[in-house]
Amino acid sequence: MKSLLTFLFTFISILILPSSSLAGLCNGGSILSTALTISSNCDGASTTPLQLDSGGNVTINSGVTVSNDRWSTRNGDPIHILSSSTSAIITNNGSIYTASQWAVTNYGINTEIYNNGTLSSGSRRAIVNGSDAATFSVITNLGTISGPFSDITNSNVAGSIVTFNNLQGGSDAVTYSGALPTNYNIIINSTTNYGKLSGGSGATTFGIYAGSTVTLGTYTSVLTGLTLSNLISTTGTFSGLTWTLLNSAGTTWDLVFSLSGPSSTDTQSSLKTLASRLRSSYNHTSLISNFPNSNTYDCNLFDVKGMCISAGGRYSTVDNPSSNSTAAVVTLGYKVSPSIRIGGFLDQSVNNNNPTGVHLSNKNPMMGAFAYWNQQPDGLGYQVKIANAYQDKDLSTTRDVIGTSEAGTGKTSLTTQSYVGELSYAFMYKENTLVRPYFALRHTSIEQDAYTETGVTTPLTYNALNDRTTSALMGVKFKHAITEKTKLTGSLGVEQDLHHKTDQLTASGVSGLTSENFSGNLHRTRPVASIGATYDIAKTQRLSGEVLVQQLPFQSTAGATAYFNYMIGF
Repeated sequence: MKSLLTFLFTFISILILPSSSLAGLCNGGSILSTALTISSNCDGASTTPLQLDSGGNVTINSGVTVSNDRWSTRNGDPIHILSSSTSAIITNNGSIYTASQWAVTNYGINTEIYNNGTLSSGSRRAIVNGSDAATFSVITNLGTISGPFSDITNSNVAGSIVTFNNLQGGSDAVTYSGALPTNYNIIINSTTNYGKLSGGSGATTFGIYAGSTVTLGTYTSVLTGLTLSNLISTTGTFSGLTWTLLNSAGTTWDLVFSLSGPSSTDTQSSLKTLASRLRSSYNHTSLISNFPNSNTYDCNLFDVKGMCISAGGRYSTVDNPSSNSTAAVVTLGYKVSPSIRIGGFLDQSVNNNNPTGVHLSNKNPMMGAFAYWNQQPDGLGYQVKIANAYQDKDLSTTRDVIGTSEAGTGKTSLTTQSYVGELSYAFMYKENTLVRPYFALRHTSIEQDAYTETGVTTPLTYNALNDRTTSALMGVKFKHAITEKTKLTGSLGVEQDLHHKTDQLTASGVSGLTSENFSGNLHRTRPVASIGATYDIAKTQRLSGEVLVQQLPFQSTAGATAYFNYMIGF
């Protein structure tokens, strides 16, 4: 009905007001082979279209109409590109209009049209490739192309329209007949303003126009009247997103934009979570490696051979986030002289419960050595102690899936070394209590090797992560005899970091990632306390137990270790 009314209106308007009376001939009726800007209405008077030859470059200003009309023959078309043309260009910012014919008819090759206005035919076709030899190198439509028969009519020769860029859509998709363009690029300005194409034969390569603004989501009915055989590809990437043409119904296709792999925002969130869990592991590792040097892994019960052996078990726990481990411990001691003794220990983990996404396991048992010098054989007076601990663990990490981030899994090595030098002075307080003020320096180094994740499409590569701390320790230890065989032990002190340097958690593999500050919320002054007891089963046999509680360096975390052992002297 709409087409019939348009036709009747056109017929009446032609009878009442011939087009030749509206305006003068475009370009005076001459063939155009140079640049021309049309700034006032012009009309072909039913006989003379505006004709472009090679080099013809016409710009129609906004508000200006180029028109022509005739019941039959191409003389009623507003614009012709001649068959001799190899390089004509039309830029329409106004209106190209015919009531009864074709608005633009192309017989040349390499013709270009840039439509920012209205290009229309009242009753037939708007743009026509007039012969099998004619070609358009590009048609870019930011305005409106309309014709009741077809908005664009091409020949059936593939490649005769090389590229068609189109913004026209909404309820007025560009209707197309003949061979599809070699390349069809949809122009997208917003989620409600984007191009649509309907019809055509052959095959085209669908793409996204370079100046488009896209977002995640679905753009509906971007293509209609086409089947899969008409589309050379149905997926690609644009502006960091993956696009896919989905056949929503029949011959209708929707365009869906989704993320191309994990986003930097989601991956950064998963890194932040991993950093928190790794800090807990570093706290746990620090707790375990420093515990033996707190006068805890010792073997100081000797008989005639000056030998001592101790066997026991350790349980350590850390909060925020929670982790714990158990271990079997063997300690040896040897009395070199009345004032000097030495020893060593092995700590073999039996079980490790780590935060989600982090797993620590022993490569080898933690090991260490110690040496004591006492001013007096009974332990009173000055005492000098040096000790170290070394542990080498396998560390496995798995990132949380947050949004589009991936559960990347990686394995590396975590090596810890601790060295302590301590000076103390022991004296008797009253009859049954030995008091020992102490001062110590300790250096701890925790080194995590670089590694790369596996098992995901976009693995992250982590730089090495090292934590180095030099601390001063000061406090007092005591031993109080409850009975002849039972003694209560304990200590109270403080640790102060003199130097603490921690690398940042740095990962690459996803563009836009930043390093996580691994040493945030670092506590440099930390209290430490212990309580325990010993029971002498016999002259050369002793049961001991101790619980040590302390604040740890990272993220307001507390840790506790319980140690029980049975000691025999030889």
